[in-house]
Amino acid sequence: MQRAQATRTSAAAQTPFPNSGGEVQSGALAPPSRCLWTGEAPAACAGPSLSSESVRLRQAAGSSRALRPARREAADPQDVMELLEEDLTCPICCGLFEDPRVLPCSHNFCKKCLEGILEGNVRSVVWRPPPLFKCPTCRKETPVTGINNLQVNYSLKGIVEKYNKIKVTPKMPMCKVHNGQPLNIFCRTDMQLICGVCATRGDHTKHVFCSIEDAYSQEKRAFETLFQGFETWRCGDALSRLDTLETSKRKALQMLTKDSDKVKEFFEKLQHTLEQKRNEILSDFETMKLAVMQAYDPEINKLNTILQEQRMAFNIAEAFKDVSEPIIFLQQMQEFREKIKVIKETPLPCSSVDINPTIKNFDTSQWDGIKLVDVDKLSLPQENSMLNFKISSVFSHKCIVTSLICLFILAATRMTFVESVFDNLQYWKTQLFTIGSSYLVDTAEIADHAVFYWEQMTDGASLLSEKCKNYTLVVLDNVAQFVCKYKLL
Repeated sequence: MQRAQATRTSAAAQTPFPNSGGEVQSGALAPPSRCLWTGEAPAACAGPSLSSESVRLRQAAGSSRALRPARREAADPQDVMELLEEDLTCPICCGLFEDPRVLPCSHNFCKKCLEGILEGNVRSVVWRPPPLFKCPTCRKETPVTGINNLQVNYSLKGIVEKYNKIKVTPKMPMCKVHNGQPLNIFCRTDMQLICGVCATRGDHTKHVFCSIEDAYSQEKRAFETLFQGFETWRCGDALSRLDTLETSKRKALQMLTKDSDKVKEFFEKLQHTLEQKRNEILSDFETMKLAVMQAYDPEINKLNTILQEQRMAFNIAEAFKDVSEPIIFLQQMQEFREKIKVIKETPLPCSSVDINPTIKNFDTSQWDGIKLVDVDKLSLPQENSMLNFKISSVFSHKCIVTSLICLFILAATRMTFVESVFDNLQYWKTQLFTIGSSYLVDTAEIADHAVFYWEQMTDGASLLSEKCKNYTLVVLDNVAQFVCKYKLL
């Protein structure tokens, strides 16, 4: 392991040409005197270009490792984990080993890293296949028989797995794309931290990298500049606009609240009107139910009484039909005969009652087209079931008012008419008496008879007038009750 570490350190010691600011530009390595893969001159070298990129990545990652504390004899657990991580890092991708494969020279590399190097060799030499594969660390040649044929380093793989389990809080954040790989390289192109796998096989292969220390210095200066610009930001203007928006919001909410209160009040009033009208209509139905009960219950009770008397008569008959004592039989026979007589003399009530409680063609769908302003006018179809007559639909309020006025006029003029008739009768009585006394011998007697009959007629007329008066008052009273009950006016 120490030998591999020393070899890896010597391979990583090749110094690239830095750009301004300590950047490491892709392809900016100094041309070596001999090829790292074949030992030949650079022009004749057919080795892969990935070794130069690996050196470049190790240079960028090595600067971040330089920030770590030096090895001490009494190191804390965190330092021990960091030192252990150095021995568990692949020299090519600078990340923790993934499926480590050991070469015949005992150097370990990730399987994917070796596949990338082998694929680069095949692309670089198109005219002939490479006969040998050189170790990226010691340059020892290995026959190319496939990466899958290389031995898996199970010991190293187990150590890496245990390391991933026992590490508590890594000093560096881990890559979200490649789980477990530390973000130890800074990409200047995308201005973000990346891991070694992202740099070699991700979207950052052609980007510019720099060390963590150089990136920290530059971003620190950028932060100071950005913070100074942020301090001079228009905070007062923003606060003023915030106050304006909050005031407008408050006014808008107040207006909406006021309008919503109006809506609530409207629907509460409408609900109260509907509830009142509902109770009124249901009260009319209860009144009609009460009228039905008052009409049917007496007749039903009469029939129940008759049936009960009949059952009692049958019970008496069952009780004494087997009696052999003459006196007892005669006594009970007398009671039975009286019961039968009472039952036969009791008239059965009529099976039909002169009442029509139902409302013809009643359907609540007739109210579907009613407007809200006319809700208070909702009512049952106008039908007087107690008097058993119907009001015509064309019988308007004006006709009712006109009829009432005519009745009042008739009541006021009836006495004048009767008095005029009585005066005319008296006049004709006098005239007849005068004529009879002049031309007839018995005119006085005839006149007396005529006066008698005319007096009888006038008495009848007076009685008729009184009866008409009473009937008129009854009609007016019934009409007034009907109008008040059904709210026609």
